[in-house]
Amino acid sequence: MPRMIPARARDGANRSEKQVFTAFEGALDRPDWVVIHSLQLAQNLGALMGETDFIVMVPGRGIVLVEVKSPRFVNYREGEWYLDKTPKPTKDPLKQLVVARSSIRGFLRERGLLDAGLPIARLVWFTSIGRHQLDNQSPGDMQFFEWELGWADDLAKPVRLIEKVLDQHLEWYSKATEVDLDPAGFGTEQANAIAQALVTDFGAQRTRDDERRERQAEERRLIDEQEFALELVESNDHVYFDGPAGTGKSLLLAAAARRFAKQGIPTLVLCWNVLMAEQLRLLTGRPDVEVRDLNQLMLSLAGLTENPEGAADDWYRRDLPERALAALAERPDLGAFGAICVDEFQDVAGNVKLLELIFALACSGSPKGTKLVFAGDDRQQILRTSDAAAAGYRIAKTLVPDFVHVQLRRNCRTVPAIITATEKRLRTGLGFTRHRVSESTPGGFTSVMAKPGAETAALATALRELLTEFDPDDIVVLSPFGAKSSLVGELLARSESSPDERWLRKQLEHDGGVGRIRWRSIFKFKGLEADAVVLTDLGPTAEEWVATTSVEWRDLLYVGMTRGKYRCVVVESAESSGEKWSS
Repeated sequence: MPRMIPARARDGANRSEKQVFTAFEGALDRPDWVVIHSLQLAQNLGALMGETDFIVMVPGRGIVLVEVKSPRFVNYREGEWYLDKTPKPTKDPLKQLVVARSSIRGFLRERGLLDAGLPIARLVWFTSIGRHQLDNQSPGDMQFFEWELGWADDLAKPVRLIEKVLDQHLEWYSKATEVDLDPAGFGTEQANAIAQALVTDFGAQRTRDDERRERQAEERRLIDEQEFALELVESNDHVYFDGPAGTGKSLLLAAAARRFAKQGIPTLVLCWNVLMAEQLRLLTGRPDVEVRDLNQLMLSLAGLTENPEGAADDWYRRDLPERALAALAERPDLGAFGAICVDEFQDVAGNVKLLELIFALACSGSPKGTKLVFAGDDRQQILRTSDAAAAGYRIAKTLVPDFVHVQLRRNCRTVPAIITATEKRLRTGLGFTRHRVSESTPGGFTSVMAKPGAETAALATALRELLTEFDPDDIVVLSPFGAKSSLVGELLARSESSPDERWLRKQLEHDGGVGRIRWRSIFKFKGLEADAVVLTDLGPTAEEWVATTSVEWRDLLYVGMTRGKYRCVVVESAESSGEKWSS
């Protein structure tokens, strides 16, 4: 993927800018590109302050300045623009880019970074309007070229759009007698030098935002290194990614889905977990990739809007799948996907009906002729009972003999101290062969023993400490129990009885409140991650209850403890008869 500056869309970016950011982020085959988002032009020749939405640097071709617009409609009459439903509808977007280009050229020239032959093209990208809606009545207009306009269709193929703009720019100006463009000398080193000049890093003191950006940049670098495994997808139709938490399985699966979609293959991404489906939707970032959780997909196929009240396990694992299969038998066109990607495959591996459904969704109704990418971790089988547990890859291999088994064993997400603590607590290795995350990365594992009746005070202490390092949105409180029975759920359902509980009510996310710290069950948060995680309710009561569900207690602990990337705090009952936690 390109080097993105910053590593994620800047705060305050509108929806259209986020769409373009995601589109560039998905260009996995252009690692030498540099994309700067929302560059503030303080040293601006045209005004006191300006801004360029995106600067795309393409070694060997040139630079494109991009202005992103999302109008309801566009009118261009007699040389004047009208962009409906934008802050300044009559402002000429191409003129903005001309001024920005002059400012940037002058800035780079002063620093000796501008070659006279470097092409700098401009592009106005209308993300809300399709190319087919263009009614160009002025093909001979002297003020701009039609290829300087991008459309909603181009979000799926940003590389083609940018390279086309540069090619057309070079072709046109190569005919000009007073312009001598030579993009060949524009290399990766110069692109990075220009980026460093335009967005210089400096500061007297590191802020929390600085630390977050650094963490995000490092995470992207580590995951990018894992994408070597995607080379297998190019030459093998059926690939199974297998690895412990933090090895990048979901990111690789989402990247594979994007590749399939770029090739024009109807692509479906599936998982069992509702929250995981939302995360995969963000990771794929493409409207032409359908991402569904299996329950909602089956309801849709069966013509239902919701599950029956009080539905038992048989409904989810037998009755509803049978209804969905019957609907597909009558209407195969409801599936017809040429590529199917399944995350957390171990959650569905033991259910024959769900497996039948997955293959019925394929365009051929079978694995043959269908691109399949599955990802799984058998240690995370907490959404199925242990008597139904089975090795995900073994089952996948039985169904599809030519599945290529890709074993991911490098930790690319979690600080090693958390992994070490988890392995010590579970008295077993987690399967990692090495840590790509540096041992010096700030973070780690903390245990808190709470006396009976002091659990909320212990939680408040843990959260206060984490809030000195992380924003509330980056912290999640997890429990083996659901919303009603967890420590947080019970707290929010009653009147607070102490200053700590009043403070917690203000910090925790709930209806009618302003708190931003999320709280979930471990089951619902499986497959997801957060910078910091606090585990609560880990005592005899929880262990006894989990035993009645046939879920392995150690597997539940493994899933919970490995959700935190940088910090994991465990609040355990002092009454626990189990082994005490180790820091």
